[in-house]
Amino acid sequence: MTFKFVSSGKSDKGKVRASNQDGGYIGNNLYIVADGMGGHAGGDIASALSTKSVATIDDVYKDSASAVDALLTAMTKANEELLDKVTDYPYLAGMGTTMDSLLITNGVANIVHIGDSRVYLLRDGKLTQVTKDHTFVQKLVDAGRITEEEALWHPKRNVLMKVLGDSTQAPEFDIHQIELQEGDRFLLCSDGLCGFVPESIIEENCRIADLNEATDLLIAEAKEYGAPDNVTLILLEARAQESADQAQGITWLGSAANEVVIEEVGSNKFLKLFNRLNFLSSFKKQDEFLSEKDPEFAKALDEFNGKIRSWKRRGVVLGVVITLVLGAGIFGVYTFTQTRYYLGVEAGKVAIYQGIKESFAGFGFSHLYEKSTISVSDLPDFQQELLDRTISADSLEDAHLKLQQIVESVDNG
Repeated sequence: MTFKFVSSGKSDKGKVRASNQDGGYIGNNLYIVADGMGGHAGGDIASALSTKSVATIDDVYKDSASAVDALLTAMTKANEELLDKVTDYPYLAGMGTTMDSLLITNGVANIVHIGDSRVYLLRDGKLTQVTKDHTFVQKLVDAGRITEEEALWHPKRNVLMKVLGDSTQAPEFDIHQIELQEGDRFLLCSDGLCGFVPESIIEENCRIADLNEATDLLIAEAKEYGAPDNVTLILLEARAQESADQAQGITWLGSAANEVVIEEVGSNKFLKLFNRLNFLSSFKKQDEFLSEKDPEFAKALDEFNGKIRSWKRRGVVLGVVITLVLGAGIFGVYTFTQTRYYLGVEAGKVAIYQGIKESFAGFGFSHLYEKSTISVSDLPDFQQELLDRTISADSLEDAHLKLQQIVESVDNG
């Protein structure tokens, strides 16, 4: 069956970042999401250059093998171009980018992946993650040392193991090929979405019939969760050729929508994006890169040998400890109050209460211990007033003594 893809894409700098270092491309057969890294100026340039370079292969291929070969060649070339730029512009040292490229050929979605941007498949209403993150925490998850949930809060969650760009190793790609079914939807997104918004909420929004509405709501969800990073996503749907809309044309997203130009400042040359809203000094999250061949990788991995580092469990334990300490404190205060007594009024009669009259947050610290047969109405006004304010006693014996004094005052008239 022949399919036509209808798509919608959005890119947003989020609520914290000063610029957008994500890039994206929506073409005729090719779809790309890239998430730049490199601190100051490198991330936006890396994602823009790589996206523009790979987008040149947007074409029709005779089979899936040819499509995958074209993607691998293009992404490898993009990596070489980034290395050349670092040589020409040393201030860009350390720049790099993640990339997910999806190329449609003969009813097959051919995906080449590197980094921690993701591709999801929504089929029959169920969302499945296609790609696997090339991150340090994913290594820990694969080794069974932490859970997927724990990885979301791990202190090394931004450490990437594979990227395009100025790294210490040649790029290594994952390849996925998926036979299409009518109604299939693919979501390509940077970790500004999947790194913060729960997957159940992503799935719910991906089911929305209108693609533009779905992408708008996904961006809104990322902002609802704080949007501390740039957010870029592309949502595309496979439709029967006869029912599909006309071609939508090409759309560039994020940094890729801007021209990469050379700027001369004195005798120095700088590479930057030509965008009046973008500044060379703007910041993004500080992603890190760590090669498996780097001695630091083995050192970091050794930290978890034979251990299960559960930050959620630590949080629960800490919460239990705090609760126990607070509970012990409250119990101690309550125990002390039960050594005290006072005289008050119960149903119009003089009574002895154990505890103190004061309460806290609706929690009382006293209860009726003994009710006498003496009516408060039979007492002099000054004793009634004292009982209203309570008559404190240091002990049960003291309380009985004060009650006896009241009895005697009534008997004596």
